[in-house]
Amino acid sequence: MVLFLVVNLHGTINSSAPVRKALTELWVAKKFSASVVSDDAATVGMLRLCKDYITWTPVEGELLTDLLSKRGMVSSTKPLDAGALKALGFKSHKDLAAKMMKDQTRLSAVSGVLPYFRLAPPKGGFRRSLRRQFTEKGLLGSNPKLEEIVRRMF
Repeated sequence: MVLFLVVNLHGTINSSAPVRKALTELWVAKKFSASVVSDDAATVGMLRLCKDYITWTPVEGELLTDLLSKRGMVSSTKPLDAGALKALGFKSHKDLAAKMMKDQTRLSAVSGVLPYFRLAPPKGGFRRSLRRQFTEKGLLGSNPKLEEIVRRMF
């Protein structure tokens, strides 16, 4: 099973109620928030509904490990560090990422860990339009180049 990294680039301003509900269920209701979701029919339907507000790509283990180590949070003020991981029963960020990639656990199933990541605007800007789909020389929708943008958002 594939995991998708989903990033909200617009927030919820001027969006319809079904889009706002889908963004909330995807854990990306705020601008520049990201989450990791599974690839099932319901999730793909929500991604397509919100395609004018979010961008997504299949996530790889190395990027997921970096996200967990740099932007993972236990609460709104405490980072997901080695001590917090040991209290949750994981050896390292890499161990948690490997279990997520093998579909043994989800971030929302681990109690005490926030199921989303708060990102900053990318260093150097977006370099492409935030109003168009990726196929139209924009950033929205399914974006295979999202990994390099997210790495600049740490």
